[in-house]
Amino acid sequence: MQEPEFKAVDPRRRFLLWFVPPLTVFVLGLVVLLVSGHLTGPFQHITVVRALLASKRDFFQDEQVKRILMARGYQVHVTPAGSRDLARKPDLDSYHFVFPSGHVANEHVKTRRTGKHAVPFRPFFTPVVLGTFRGYAAALVKAGVATPYDQGEQPLYYDLDLKKFMALVERQARWNEFGAANGNRVIIQSPDPCKAYSGAVLAGFLASAVDDNPPQTVEAAEELARRIKPQVDAQGQASEDMAPKYFAPEGPTHAAIAVIYEHQYLAHQLEKRGADKERVLLYPTVQHQSTPELISFTPEGDRIGELMMTDPELRRRAVELGFHSLGWNGATEQDFAGHLAERGVPEPPSGERGRVALPKAELFERMIDVVGDCR
Repeated sequence: MQEPEFKAVDPRRRFLLWFVPPLTVFVLGLVVLLVSGHLTGPFQHITVVRALLASKRDFFQDEQVKRILMARGYQVHVTPAGSRDLARKPDLDSYHFVFPSGHVANEHVKTRRTGKHAVPFRPFFTPVVLGTFRGYAAALVKAGVATPYDQGEQPLYYDLDLKKFMALVERQARWNEFGAANGNRVIIQSPDPCKAYSGAVLAGFLASAVDDNPPQTVEAAEELARRIKPQVDAQGQASEDMAPKYFAPEGPTHAAIAVIYEHQYLAHQLEKRGADKERVLLYPTVQHQSTPELISFTPEGDRIGELMMTDPELRRRAVELGFHSLGWNGATEQDFAGHLAERGVPEPPSGERGRVALPKAELFERMIDVVGDCR
């Protein structure tokens, strides 16, 4: 009978036999993360860029945009402000860049920066539009002031005759006159024109409906402002942004017609893949396109502007958020209509209408001061 044998096993070898398999998995996972770029973030230098932004802060607050910028080594710290407030901020020098929503604020900022670093970038544009709901759009069609843009069963876009619409507003017509279950006055609700550019544009829309020719003197601007002021006052206390109210489940009770930006509506529809058939857009017979300028004050701001103009991922994301992308030469880029079609959203009638003729910047500012009782 053979005696049993006993073998001594080195505990270090036993430990290695247990540890090597998970170590191998860890190393392989680490290699994959490094190759894909997902692990470089914690080890790379991140530059924090301070920005003062109006309504286009939607772009920089988007989670995908944040991730793209972080991968490029930048984090944009957003301070929100209405365009008019932004242009008058006393501490502009404390920011790397600003991003007003419209031409008047853009020019005011650049004038203030005369002799200083001020580099403008124009990455995209978006029209100012009127968001409403299918029942109210049907009432406006019945009233003879709106027509569907296409002949589909559930059109998303309608043309709005501003002059005829203003006649309804001036005679204080009510929705239930045209079959809508709402006894309130037919009015448009907008952000505060003293603070938000889209609110100021509404005043421009209404003024163009009263007089096709923009005023040429301060006196004429003040007189025109007084004529449209009752229609602006009729909406009551204004907020700084109508989009949250319009897209809320209770939207129809908050605002029958709300001044918003087209990109806000398209981003909503793209997310829903065109499934929201109740919310629709009214396009005035004369349109206004908001072409915001990212105005850089520093090299860090310059870099963000350059990325906005050249980075393929950022530019693709802008289209996904409903913006019309612009190139260095100001021409529209990317297949905007194709991207919408892929997600079941019809192309809007942007750019196919006449443009509202806004007064010169200083006269428009004076009109807004009178219309909004700005201080």
